[in-house]
Amino acid sequence: MQLHRTSPAAPTGLSFDIPDLLLLRGWAEFHDLRMTIELDVCADGAEYEELLALRGRHRAFRRWMIWRSRNGIIVQSATGCPMRFDCLGDALDVLIPTRD
Repeated sequence: MQLHRTSPAAPTGLSFDIPDLLLLRGWAEFHDLRMTIELDVCADGAEYEELLALRGRHRAFRRWMIWRSRNGIIVQSATGCPMRFDCLGDALDVLIPTRD
């Protein structure tokens, strides 16, 4: 009997570089948001090595989800469609946080 070799599918979301994580943490703190890092997340049939969530300081729901793909940085608001950016700095330029 011959066994077929299968390679695991590449995850949809890839991990971020440390400078990007530090940039987002500083941005979140400045805007009084809470950043959480969720590792090995499966959602809607896709696997993410790392999913970054931005929440209001005193809110449980995710205001934005951010992940890195092979094609760039993807940002999705709680109520919107995903948006793709070339770098995290470009994504942060368009996010406008509102106060809780």
